[in-house]
Amino acid sequence: MGVRALVLVLVAACGSPSVDVIDASGSNGSGGSGADPNEGARSGTRLKLTWFNFTDGTRQWNSFYDAERKESCYPYPPWLDGKTYCTPDSNANVVFSDAACSQKVGQVYKDPSCVQPPPTYLLEYHYAACNSGPAHLYLRGAKTATPASYYSRNYDGSCGGPYTSGTSYDFYALGGEITPQMLVQITTTQGSESGRLATTFYASADGMRLPTRLHDTELQTDCYPETFADGATTGACIPTSAWYASDFHDAACTQPTVGLTSSCAAPAYIEYAPKNACPGDLPHLATSTGAIASAPLFYMNGPTCTAETASTGVTYYGAGADVASAMITRTVDALVSHRIQLVHYTTPDGLRYRDYSVYDSQKGTDCYPTDLPDGTTVCIPFGGFVQTFYRDAACTQQVDLIEVTLGPAGCGAPPVPKYARKYITPQAGSCQYNIELHQVSTPYAGTVYTNYGTCTPYTPTTTKLYSIGPASSLNEFVSATRSIDP
Repeated sequence: MGVRALVLVLVAACGSPSVDVIDASGSNGSGGSGADPNEGARSGTRLKLTWFNFTDGTRQWNSFYDAERKESCYPYPPWLDGKTYCTPDSNANVVFSDAACSQKVGQVYKDPSCVQPPPTYLLEYHYAACNSGPAHLYLRGAKTATPASYYSRNYDGSCGGPYTSGTSYDFYALGGEITPQMLVQITTTQGSESGRLATTFYASADGMRLPTRLHDTELQTDCYPETFADGATTGACIPTSAWYASDFHDAACTQPTVGLTSSCAAPAYIEYAPKNACPGDLPHLATSTGAIASAPLFYMNGPTCTAETASTGVTYYGAGADVASAMITRTVDALVSHRIQLVHYTTPDGLRYRDYSVYDSQKGTDCYPTDLPDGTTVCIPFGGFVQTFYRDAACTQQVDLIEVTLGPAGCGAPPVPKYARKYITPQAGSCQYNIELHQVSTPYAGTVYTNYGTCTPYTPTTTKLYSIGPASSLNEFVSATRSIDP
């Protein structure tokens, strides 16, 4: 499981949970032999690291806490000034009450079945096709009357709307502005490794450091180490400057093409999967040839290469010669007496970079600390997601299965996850889905049906359905608490 796959999980963990303050100098459960058990991570005088503390003694990084403002924060994408600041989380938008987009108002989504307190902050984004990020952060003011309609900024800076407010939003006045100077600026710095890959650290002027990604000195770009199948040990460091090719420039779907809004800069690298790639195969990485004609244009529709029409305002780029990605090995630590093991990416020249996921050695699978409705945090395995089908043509007999991608003919058996998650609708008065964990069983041989208004036989061609076992007790998995460095 790569870091990129965990970015949304890490952002979601940036709320304000109840935490304990503990000494950061203790062992974090790493099996490394270096003198620093925290592998270069340390808190600053103001910006503190937060941790997950598992019941077996293993510790893993979580996020950041601004000790001066007394709130969790996260390094949001660059602000208007091009700098990165540790910004408190907000699930509210700033929109406009007038067609000139000059009168700002806070907009907060509301769910009648899930009543929550309004957010502390209202975050206004600057939207651009290729570079969006925070523009202004405001305290939430008093609740206002719901306008009949509202407006928002388009990517090109124009004022879009009107949009009907309906009953799904509450609106608030803007309070005082929290300027970037009130937050902690975060920069990046490179580690001292001498090989092709070096660690990139988040850093702040008060002394905070935290490994965040890697830097490929050969391709001159930051990259994220990834493996592409459950249990895989070989992976690649994919450049952050690479764009994934979802289109092709030929009727055989062999010439990868990336389409970007025309105001965007040309991609440095293009990441793509060959037409005959199997699930779990490492992607290919190529240089960009520059802008090409927008036609012909095709996409893979299952196993079929299908023509499509180019989008207006989009420039298309072709893939040139393949370049070699930096290869990495993913290894699980083996610390005696610890069930939860840290995971590292390594290279023969000495790089050792900690992944953000951990490994449950008893269950034999990666997991990540997940908050449950009862207030506990449990290391829930990664894996598939349960889907509900029907056994009969009347769609009255439900059956829960998971769907696994097969790939082209000749790929062999697909990688199958050990566990699958099923999300349970929150109980009345709760806002949080519960989770059922099921072990994945054998391929499902029967006929199934879907019901999207009509009960229809479902015959997958590029995937295979697998049965699942009964729900496992979440008490079987390791719990964790959160803490903040002093």
